[in-house]
Amino acid sequence: MIARDRELLARLGQVNASLGEAVLALMAAQDGGELPADGLREVGQALRTLAEDMIARADELDSVVVAGVE
Repeated sequence: MIARDRELLARLGQVNASLGEAVLALMAAQDGGELPADGLREVGQALRTLAEDMIARADELDSVVVAGVE
């Protein structure tokens, strides 16, 4: 496994380990039952960044396989 893939998996593991705490923090910060926009945005952006990096890596891997076949 290359270092880049290990880093991606490590980031995924960190998100997995801390997601419960982030959810609890969002729940605790509710105002009248509504989630705080800033906290929700921060978690969403972090998840999106990781997801985009994972998809980009998958696309790279697909292009290597496709390039190798042609």
